[in-house]
Amino acid sequence: MALATYTCTTFANQPKAEHVGNQAVSGFVQWTAAGSVGDILFCCKVPHGAKIVDFMEYHSNGQTAAAIDWGFNKGIAAGGGANASCLISGGAVATMNRMSFAASPSNGPVVISLSDLDPVRYAVLIGKAASGTFTITVSVAWTLIYRMDGPEPV
Repeated sequence: MALATYTCTTFANQPKAEHVGNQAVSGFVQWTAAGSVGDILFCCKVPHGAKIVDFMEYHSNGQTAAAIDWGFNKGIAAGGGANASCLISGGAVATMNRMSFAASPSNGPVVISLSDLDPVRYAVLIGKAASGTFTITVSVAWTLIYRMDGPEPV
């Protein structure tokens, strides 16, 4: 089966970049047909410099196992590369899954860091069908919380 990309309606919005306080972005996305491992969900845009405060998701379907990785399409790894599992690695079906610093490449808050030459200056929150079966339509509800202020308190 060919891999597919699904887009949440919140993806069309401009990234929130208020300089004070937490920004919360929530959404709902659904596989419109039977999916497969490797399918990607594009959820929302997150601006350069964002420090991830929290992330949570819940996905449900009729399968016994359908794990989803959560991360970003760029701005995480060295050189601005992607990490599709820096928030949640293998989030279980029918469970409220929360961000874990254990999945973070820095063992601390995930920070979106893009090159000054990046033409769009935002990363995309992505969900990736990691393992299990996705032969029945999967529904996903998620919330990402980040902040743009700093520096870190001492």
